[in-house]
Amino acid sequence: MPVRPVTVLRLSLLASALVLFGSACRSEASVPQPPAPPAASAETRADALLLAAAKIALPPPGIDSGDLAEPESPGAHLVDHFCNQCHPLPSPAMHSATDWPRVLRRMWLRMDRLPDSLGIRTANEGERGTVLKYLMANALQVSGAELPKGPGREEFAAICSRCHALPDVKIHASGDWPSVFMRMERNMERMNVSLPSGEQTSKILLYLQDVSKNR
Repeated sequence: MPVRPVTVLRLSLLASALVLFGSACRSEASVPQPPAPPAASAETRADALLLAAAKIALPPPGIDSGDLAEPESPGAHLVDHFCNQCHPLPSPAMHSATDWPRVLRRMWLRMDRLPDSLGIRTANEGERGTVLKYLMANALQVSGAELPKGPGREEFAAICSRCHALPDVKIHASGDWPSVFMRMERNMERMNVSLPSGEQTSKILLYLQDVSKNR
């Protein structure tokens, strides 16, 4: 049976289309494609989260080694020697005597698990005992079971217990409390703790100055 001209024309057009399609595919394949962005690993994301969390609530500023209580004592030397490796030197009055054992256990655990490549020096059992005794002996002096009565007592108990045990209201002279309170407010801001209102601040300061005026 003879092939119709129309059929021949259709076959010719189909063949041309297939040739053009093949050429286009080869041209597209020859164009270099940009590399796909690397997927973030779980470890990278965890590190980023850890750094972000660390910046949200920073610890209070440190002190100079000369400002430590009994700076020439073995305990002070060990605190300066070990604690300065990872963060600013903490004041022993940052925590109460009942809080320091828990805080130190957490610090020793972190130091023990840090990579050797960081070169962090760890303390032996005897040194750890000396550090704990020193910090507890010079810790924050806390208030008794019953705070002195007076206007502002409730505000003092509510605000100051957010960050630490309630301090003994007579550890500072009456005239020293305004500067101490301002320092505490700076620490609260650094640690992302909501600040007291102006009214609360006035009540707390009046209370502290009143109960400590005979110191």
